Amino acid sequence: MKIKSRWNKRAKPQTIEDIAGALGFISWTISGNAVLELEKKGYDTTSNNHRLDIIGEFLTFLLQVADRLAYKQMDDEKRKAFIVALAQHMADTFAGNKKDLLGEGEHRQAFIDLINKRAEDYAGLSFNNGEAGFDFLRYFGEQVEALMKEKHFASQQIMDIEAPDAIRAFKKAMTDLFK
Repeated sequence: MKIKSRWNKRAKPQTIEDIAGALGFISWTISGNAVLELEKKGYDTTSNNHRLDIIGEFLTFLLQVADRLAYKQMDDEKRKAFIVALAQHMADTFAGNKKDLLGEGEHRQAFIDLINKRAEDYAGLSFNNGEAGFDFLRYFGEQVEALMKEKHFASQQIMDIEAPDAIRAFKKAMTDLFK
């Protein structure tokens, strides 16, 4: 998967909000591609709404990855501003897609509630030296598997392939955008 993650050399210096917006878009791309990969490997999704629910889990996972990576790179104030901006961008994009698909509703708030729930759940899980621990990956795999119609080895597929690929792409993008 190719992702543009560098600013134009002539571009003005980027704000935290600019970087968060770019990473939000990149997160959406990574998440959508992961769902397509799952489908290619035989995991059925039943509808576009179902795909969006899986994308939502990927987005909340990548938000937690961003927070863990930012913890080592930023002071608390800058990190909080970055994570809030990233979460807001993700929520706006997710809610906009849900609205386009399902019509009006509390899509944004439902996604924010999911972010907050997952933040609590991921808080005690390991992520050291820029790498997700087994428990971090397992929890994510279980959340995606719970959404899948075909559960046969879905968690293992997420833990072994989709999550590491998503983290690798996200880390590269985050590193490039903060340069």
